[in-house]
Amino acid sequence: MRAAITITACIAALALSACGEQQAAAPAEAEAPASLQSQSRRMSAETRPVFAYQQLAAHLQAQGQACAGPRGAEGRGTVPENVAPDSIYAPFAGADAYVVQCGEQLTTVRDDPAQRWLVVFPADGPAQFVNCAGDRNADRCAARQIPVTEAAPTP
Repeated sequence: MRAAITITACIAALALSACGEQQAAAPAEAEAPASLQSQSRRMSAETRPVFAYQQLAAHLQAQGQACAGPRGAEGRGTVPENVAPDSIYAPFAGADAYVVQCGEQLTTVRDDPAQRWLVVFPADGPAQFVNCAGDRNADRCAARQIPVTEAAPTP
């Protein structure tokens, strides 16, 4: 009787190991790369503006330009659905927005809107980069909050 139990246990162990091999042998599905928005959201709040600067620096370098060191980088939050239609943020509802100021880090140097960039990470797709300089070099990113119209619609 003891031999029958041992044989039964061996058969059960062999069957379980065969099941495990079949599962391990199944091809793993390749996961789609995470969007830049989801990547940044997994970072600490302090790291996100640095990530935005890194993305801007890579973008500018690919364009043959440079960001002469960041004077500052700050998060603006997620662009709400009720974003003001005349703002620089209007095309980016649902995206996470950051503002990066390039330039020398000297107290005697003023921020230059031509060296300030809006960096947005949409839920899908690549990062978007928009220069903040508007008409007559007005800074379209100067407001610390994203401009909105009326209260956000309630679902």
